[in-house]
Amino acid sequence: MPKILLEINEKEIPLNPLMGNMLKNIILGYLRSAKKVPDEINTIKIEIDLEPI
Repeated sequence: MPKILLEINEKEIPLNPLMGNMLKNIILGYLRSAKKVPDEINTIKIEIDLEPI
């Protein structure tokens, strides 16, 4: 099983196996349809800063 770390406001949010796999599959599905992404993906790191509106 892949290691998935989700942090919100620098606090780790635990994921059960089902939620971890769903998050992994959503991200991989998006990346596999994007251009210039390698066919073989070993690691993914995504960081999103949400600034107040």
